[in-house]
Amino acid sequence: MKKPTMLLLWIGAAVSVSEIFTGGLLAPLGLGKGFAAVVTGHLIGVALLAFGGGVSFARGENAMGAVALSFGGAGGRLVALCNVVQLLGWTVVMIVQAGGAITSVLPQLPFAPAALVLSALVLAWALLLGSPAVRLNNIAVALLLLLCAVLFAEAVSRGGTIPSGAFGGDIGMTLAIELSIAMPVSWLPLIGDYTVSAEDRSCATGIPFAGYFAGSTLMYLFGLFIAVTGGGDIFAFVAAGRFRYLACGVVLLSTLTTAFLDLYSAAESAGRVAKTKSKRAPILAAGLCATLVSTVFPIERYGAFLEQFLTGIGMVFIPIYTIIFLDFLLAVPVSEKALRADKLLTALAGMFAYYLFGRFAVGIPTLLCIASVSAVYVPYGLAAKRRASL
Repeated sequence: MKKPTMLLLWIGAAVSVSEIFTGGLLAPLGLGKGFAAVVTGHLIGVALLAFGGGVSFARGENAMGAVALSFGGAGGRLVALCNVVQLLGWTVVMIVQAGGAITSVLPQLPFAPAALVLSALVLAWALLLGSPAVRLNNIAVALLLLLCAVLFAEAVSRGGTIPSGAFGGDIGMTLAIELSIAMPVSWLPLIGDYTVSAEDRSCATGIPFAGYFAGSTLMYLFGLFIAVTGGGDIFAFVAAGRFRYLACGVVLLSTLTTAFLDLYSAAESAGRVAKTKSKRAPILAAGLCATLVSTVFPIERYGAFLEQFLTGIGMVFIPIYTIIFLDFLLAVPVSEKALRADKLLTALAGMFAYYLFGRFAVGIPTLLCIASVSAVYVPYGLAAKRRASL
C-alpha cells in the first residue's frame, strides 16, 4: 500500500461521529484541560497503534497473524474471536450514531428504518470495494475532510459563549486521558491488516501515526468545542445547524469509510477463526448481524454504552498487545505451533489489573496495565530467550 493511500485510510478511520461524540464527553473539564487530555491521550494511544502497525510489517503478518505468533495458533484464534466481537460492536456503534444524527434532523423518520437503510449502505459499500486500498475510498475521505471543514467553520461562528455549568460534571483528568487513549487503541487489533502490505517501515508506522493523530485529535476537539460552547452534543449540533443536511452527508460518508474498515477486518479475523480465506461471506455475515443489533439498539443509552465499550476494548487488548510488543522488543522466539497458556494467563491477569485500576480510579489504567504486565512478563521473556539460545 502506497503512502498517500495509507494516510487517507487512517485519516478516514479517524473522522467519525463516535470521535466527535467522545470528545464531547470531556466537556466538564472545559476547553483548556480538555485540550490537554485529548493531546496527551492521543500521543500515548496513537503511539501504541503505530507500534502495532510496525510489528505486523516487520513480521510480515496481518493483525491476528502477529497475535498468533505470540499466543500460538489456538490462542490467536481466541483473540481473533474477541476481535470479531469488538468489530461487530464498532459497526453497530457507527450505524447507531449515524442513525441518531440523521433522525435528529428528520424527526419524522423512525430510528429503526434509518438504521436499516444505513446498515444496507455500509454492507453494500464493503462488498463493492472488497479492499480498502481503492481510489473510491480515497476520494470519499478527501471529500469528507472538505465537508468537515465547512461544519467546523459553522461551529466556530455559532459557539459564542460558554454556558453556565459547562465546567461541572464528575469526569476526571485521568478518565479523560483514558478515553482519548482508548479510541486509537481500539484500532490496534486492525492496523496490521493494512500495514502488512505497506511499501516500507515509515509507511507502516509514521504515516498511520500522522494520519490518525491529526484526524482523531481534530474530531475530539470538534466535539469538545461543540459541547462546551454550545451546551449540547453532536446530535443537537447537527439538528440545529444551518448546514444540517450537509452534516447528514458527512455522517453518512464517515460511517461508510469507517464501518467499512471494521467489516473488512472482521472478515480477516473470522477467516482465522474459521480457517478460511474467503472475505465476502464473513463480511456479509458480520454486516447482517450488525444490522439486526442496530435496529433494536436503545439510542438513549448511546453515550453510556460508548464510554463502557471503549474502556472494555482497552481492558481486553492492552494486556494482549503489551505481551506482543515485549516479544518483539526482547526478540523472544515465537511460533504459531502451540497454545501459549502462560501468556494467556498473564494477559488475563493484566485484564483484571486494568479493571481494578479503572474501577477504583487509580491513575491511567492503560499505562498502569502496561507496567504491570511488563513487570510480570519481562523476566519470563528474557529467560525464554536465553533458553532458546542454548
